[in-house]
Amino acid sequence: ADAIITVSESAKRDIVCAYALPSDRVHVVHEAAAPSFRPIHDLGELTRVRRKYGLSDRFILYVGTIEPRKNLPKLIEAFARRRRQGDLTHQLVCAGPYGWLSRDIDALIDRLQVNDSVLFTGYVPFDDLAALYNLAEMFVFPSIYEGFGLPVIEAMACGTPVITGRVAALDEVA
Repeated sequence: ADAIITVSESAKRDIVCAYALPSDRVHVVHEAAAPSFRPIHDLGELTRVRRKYGLSDRFILYVGTIEPRKNLPKLIEAFARRRRQGDLTHQLVCAGPYGWLSRDIDALIDRLQVNDSVLFTGYVPFDDLAALYNLAEMFVFPSIYEGFGLPVIEAMACGTPVITGRVAALDEVA
């Protein structure tokens, strides 16, 4: 190809390195959140989504596939530790489909005894996602690697505070 378009400087570095390309052949065009990701003031919509998913008044949100590179075991361990210390009364809501190698997550939740405070919603339809971000007290995205990290900007577009790592594209996107 004469030119390659990618979504982040981080992904560009990976492409240039993996394929030994001159960096001027790889161009970055950042992704953007869809227009529906914005603060929502419709209490009826927010109440509908809260009831649909059984959300507590205060919750921490993660959105993404349930798979190893998303680093959910570390998130759940940290969450359980803070709950045991009495620092958190929140629910941890993990929204997204189960991916590869995700079966052990339930055993971890059992072992840490946080079954009553960790909720997996499964796949969330696009029409509910912005309300979910709006209802969350904070959004956490502890992924080990991302080419971009779209949920980070979706949460920010909704006005939800974001906690994420300084890895790959996440530092750049945030």
